[in-house]
Amino acid sequence: MTDRLETLRAEQRAFDAVLEDMLERHAGEFVVFHDGEPAGFFSTYDDAYGFALDRFGLDTVFLVSEVKRRRPEVTSIAWDLGVMFGET
Repeated sequence: MTDRLETLRAEQRAFDAVLEDMLERHAGEFVVFHDGEPAGFFSTYDDAYGFALDRFGLDTVFLVSEVKRRRPEVTSIAWDLGVMFGET
């Protein structure tokens, strides 16, 4: 599991490293990253994910992401999942 997570982190770093270049030609599209390279650009997430599954299968780590800048956001996993802890 650790190897797969590290591979996914490496794909994210590769995505981040070329984001500005991708924004010039592919803003708003979805990209599949595999082995540190963009493998294809698509108009929908479903098309990108389907391509990745067909090309790489379920046993291979790949990243599908929209080509856009992200703002760091603070989120509460407990709030999103509807799980709150406290005294009763």
